[in-house]
Amino acid sequence: KTLTMATKTPSRVAVIGCGWWAQGWHLPHLAANAPHVVVAAIVDASPLPISTLSSSPLLSLVDLSKKYNCPHYSSVEELLADPEVGPTLDGAIVATSHTSHFEVGMALLKEGVRRRSIAEAVEKEEQVGSDSVVGVAGKKGLRPRSVHRALHILMEKPMTCSVDEALELSKMSMTYPEGAFVINHTASYRPQTFVAKHVISSGQLGRIRHITATMNGGLMWLFDDEKNESWTSKTPWHKGEDTSQDNKTTMNGNGYAWGQLVHILAWIYAVLGADDVAVPKKVFCTMTHAPNTGADISLAAVITCSDGITFSISGTALLPGSQYADPPVGKRINVEIFGMKGCLLWGGDDRIPESGKLELRRSVPGEKEDGQSEFPCSQGEAANELKDGFYFEDGSQDGKGPGSMKVFLDACESSAAKYNQSVASLENKSEESTTTLVDESEPISLANDSLIGLRTVQIIDAMYKSSISGNAVEVQ
Repeated sequence: KTLTMATKTPSRVAVIGCGWWAQGWHLPHLAANAPHVVVAAIVDASPLPISTLSSSPLLSLVDLSKKYNCPHYSSVEELLADPEVGPTLDGAIVATSHTSHFEVGMALLKEGVRRRSIAEAVEKEEQVGSDSVVGVAGKKGLRPRSVHRALHILMEKPMTCSVDEALELSKMSMTYPEGAFVINHTASYRPQTFVAKHVISSGQLGRIRHITATMNGGLMWLFDDEKNESWTSKTPWHKGEDTSQDNKTTMNGNGYAWGQLVHILAWIYAVLGADDVAVPKKVFCTMTHAPNTGADISLAAVITCSDGITFSISGTALLPGSQYADPPVGKRINVEIFGMKGCLLWGGDDRIPESGKLELRRSVPGEKEDGQSEFPCSQGEAANELKDGFYFEDGSQDGKGPGSMKVFLDACESSAAKYNQSVASLENKSEESTTTLVDESEPISLANDSLIGLRTVQIIDAMYKSSISGNAVEVQ
């Protein structure tokens, strides 16, 4: 619903974790969204962030602070405790090491819940129906529902590296629906992904019975280089981080599964949509490992699901070449989802859009359409709104960021406008006021990727456990 009193105040976003990806992607993308967005703060445990993947030295926190005209902090707790900055944040990007996502995410979610509790307490103290209050739709005598400055989260993948932590983080995010919880699975936010999701949710495949997926990339340069500890070590702490066992989780393994397979698993669960489809129950997995680092570089797994779906997935880092070479070599990806009424096929080279299309084949025995290929992205309204072709991860450093960033920033902007108008309506108590608030009787459902994040963590955790034991293992 349109806000009739537009707010000029930009959304305020903090970036927590200022390594290679934050400095090369997140911060430039936020800057490209100005003036609607400002970088409100940067946070890193180290004053001098380093990365083995960057071709040039990363900027220090002091230099980043100057570049983006914002304060810097050494921890999320220090950030939130600053009375001039913490309470004014609309969103935060979590780009810290994988194993610290949980503690940072929980701190942010608790801050959102704290803000909501304060707003609710204030509302209870005020007289409901006071003639001096201008409320929803500018009508005198109506008290607006408690509106707080919501706090939204964009978290790098994987959500966590521990099932216990993923479960707790998912549950916590569900208790705070006022805040978007977006995981940066960029492939899941491609327009073609939403078309695939619609095909399945509209019943065109019927009951899903089988899924097979592969993801192969030229990534030995990453996973078999000992200096890339954050991608290969089971204890991938960043230098400068607190390494006490109370807030760090040792991983069962590290390598291709955590670094890459999360993308394709997240895509599969994003298009399946329903919470009760392909719920993982048991996993059997074999892996091979890099000779220098011991990181997993190839894997093949069979996933047993509670609804009887058969599910196989495999991947390797052994594809010759590199996406950063000249010429670049793309990742080769393939997903096939079969139902009782048809199948959905999605695959190609992620550097060559012409290498594939989203394909639908219907099962109509005895009819002319049986087994014929259809291309949903080239038909109907979709044909006018998106490019057909194979588009998976969005790793472009140019522009305003991937679809996941857009969804996150849209949530920040929308709730910031709602909050600022709520404040303005309470300050402007004249009968001539034309202030209009968003009518919350039909609340907008914000993105919450926590269940998708949980499914990926459950499966990958079970893959490592199965590979170590040599047996099929129950999914935690």
